[in-house]
Amino acid sequence: MAETPDDLERLLMDVRKTISENKQFLEQLMDEATEAEQEDEPESVAGSDDFEEL
Repeated sequence: MAETPDDLERLLMDVRKTISENKQFLEQLMDEATEAEQEDEPESVAGSDDFEEL
């Protein structure tokens, strides 16, 4: 029974590590998705005020 707490501690550490890695992965995905959305936005369309009358 002395090994059970050690095994549980190792399991808990592994779970925490996995959660941390998953959090970092999801944050990277969100950053990439945000960047992709910004690139996909069309350039601002020139309004009539942007042109000089000839």
